[in-house]
Amino acid sequence: MNLKNTDFLKSILLLLFFAMLFSCVEEEIREVTLYDKPHTEASASRTDIKFGETVDFKSTSFKHLTTTWTFAGGSPASSVNPDVTVVYNNPGTYDAKLVIKYIDNTIETKLFKIIVKGIDPPLPYGGTAVIIPGTIEAENYNLGGEGIAYHDTEEQNLAVLNGSPRYRTDDGVDVQMGNNINNISYTQAGEWSNYTITVPATGIYDFDFRVSSGDAAGGKSIKLQLVNPNTGVATDLGQTGNFPNTGSYNTYISKNVNGVNLTEGQNTFRVLFTGSNTNLDKINIKVSVPPPPIDGVGIFTEKDIVSSNPGIAPPPNGGNMAITIVTTNTNHGTKALWYHFDPAGNGSPQNGFALSHMDLTISPYNATAYNNLNVAVKSSTPKKVRIRLNTNSGNYWVTLNPGNPAYGMLWDGQWHELVIPFSQILRDGNSAALSTVPAAKSSIKQFTIRTDDSDYSTAPNSFDYYIDDIYFTTN
Repeated sequence: MNLKNTDFLKSILLLLFFAMLFSCVEEEIREVTLYDKPHTEASASRTDIKFGETVDFKSTSFKHLTTTWTFAGGSPASSVNPDVTVVYNNPGTYDAKLVIKYIDNTIETKLFKIIVKGIDPPLPYGGTAVIIPGTIEAENYNLGGEGIAYHDTEEQNLAVLNGSPRYRTDDGVDVQMGNNINNISYTQAGEWSNYTITVPATGIYDFDFRVSSGDAAGGKSIKLQLVNPNTGVATDLGQTGNFPNTGSYNTYISKNVNGVNLTEGQNTFRVLFTGSNTNLDKINIKVSVPPPPIDGVGIFTEKDIVSSNPGIAPPPNGGNMAITIVTTNTNHGTKALWYHFDPAGNGSPQNGFALSHMDLTISPYNATAYNNLNVAVKSSTPKKVRIRLNTNSGNYWVTLNPGNPAYGMLWDGQWHELVIPFSQILRDGNSAALSTVPAAKSSIKQFTIRTDDSDYSTAPNSFDYYIDDIYFTTN
């Protein structure tokens, strides 16, 4: 091969090499897309609300693995849903937190601060809260109007419509003006008025309501309530109870709610009328003075009594009776006794009667110094029951009879504190009085609950009695 041909061949090979080289480079070119990082957008519909209102929380996340909301002070308290509606029922400042975990295991947190406002501060009549001890005039309830300072069933002041001069021009509570007394009158069930007071020191106070009624059926109970300063929710502190006709609507008597705990500072209380035909003149508030101990001897009671000879409680089951200590709905303190007719489960079935004996710790006990048996009783089963004291000289009892109620006992499911004189507790229910038999009065051994033979029933649940506060007193 000559040199010229060799050079030509080299040129051809060189061209082929470069062609192949550029072809390979072109085939290696690839398109690269840059992906967005994980992220979250979150929002709250509002962050400044009143208690009882709601906030809508929303979350939109990209490439998330989990979503977790937590809502301090809210309901629900947490959620794994991206969109949640939360209600806030209590004033305060709360954190709402969103935690997002992404697919690459990174975590992002979003935080919202929710301000929950309470009700507006109360406005005492005249601008200044009455300092107690002191007197609240009924007509001087708070300012603020219907639903805030008071509630009245009608817009008009019925006292004014019936000829009374007008005391206040700002609303329609039925304030009646007299020569010497201004009062709230023409009351109806559910009406109320608020009063703000200043309490100088935390303690126990007594409320003396001056009330009247000229209705034949008398006046209805007034409830005393404490108003939450943030929410306006009222909680019961006590009530006066119904009262008889006082002689006229211009003749006032005292009905008390005693032993009310109040904290130092400003307090707002509510007077709630539970019925009609009740006039309210004023409320006298004073520091409560605890009564002296009861002059007596306690058998089963948590009252403050001078001396004690405890009964062994609960008495053993027996005689068709099952006895249990209950800790709710007691008459006083934390314990009461429940006597339940239970022939199958009492452990000692009997025929024709049911009874249970409570032994005294000191037995026999000399009760010569005392004249009355005190016992609190509650029942809604109208069956006769014997309240009995067993002595070394026989058994003495009195029969509580639904057909002829005595000592204040009613079969209405409510507690009634009975005072039964020893002079009416008779041997075998019909013979000598306990007060007249020194040998019996000085040797009391047991307190007994027993069915009466004339009113005995074997029907299940036919006999249910609750007993509390058993003690002897002189007067």
